[in-house]
Amino acid sequence: MNLFKKIGFLFALLLSIIIIAPPTFAQRNAHPTERKRVVHKRNKKVVVRHSVYRPKVVVVHHPVWGPKRAFNRRWVYFPRYNLYWDNWRNIWVFRQNTVWVTTVTRPVYVEKVNFEDEKSVELKENDDDIDDVYQSNEAHMRDYSNEK
Repeated sequence: MNLFKKIGFLFALLLSIIIIAPPTFAQRNAHPTERKRVVHKRNKKVVVRHSVYRPKVVVVHHPVWGPKRAFNRRWVYFPRYNLYWDNWRNIWVFRQNTVWVTTVTRPVYVEKVNFEDEKSVELKENDDDIDDVYQSNEAHMRDYSNEK
């Protein structure tokens, strides 16, 4: 009799999982970088490319050094000082002699600089997934140093 109770209980549990549970094994996104059409306000259609590293919700960053400024991308480049700011991790990336250094505090040579007034460049969306953005530093210096 005890065996029938156990079998009945397992059968009821299996049946409830199959019938009541939502289809968790359904196919989700085919690939993390799949393109989706999103309808925004005023029925404006925009194609959004999702990435594994990029958050699905667009976040507007107001960094500590410039609370009045708003950035949508991860990396901010300051061409005058050859310096990067990472909005996701809140760190500075700069070159010290031949080594690239990441730090939470400002570098010594820009401690008294007001970055809210300084010229900055928000790097492209393709650079958001790259942790070592300084690998393209020569291109950034060439492209952004002469902009006004």
